[in-house]
Amino acid sequence: MTSPAVIDLLKPTDVARRLGVSRSWLYAAAADGRIPSIRLGGPDGPLRFVPEDLERWIEEARAAWTPTAPKRGLLRHAARSG
Repeated sequence: MTSPAVIDLLKPTDVARRLGVSRSWLYAAAADGRIPSIRLGGPDGPLRFVPEDLERWIEEARAAWTPTAPKRGLLRHAARSG
């Protein structure tokens, strides 16, 4: 019989540091479902993150991102003030 794989879960402080965001943003994003996370032992348990889930989330965000064209009014304003 094989033992289950051990997953190294990340703590909120580690994830916030890696992403360059505040812990409060991270907790809010996890509560809203904007970032994949788990609660150990139920809804009041400690918040943790699975590294592979975060990697997939980042890759999906990168694939969905498209640069937006600058607004013409902003360019005219920048040209006049510069």
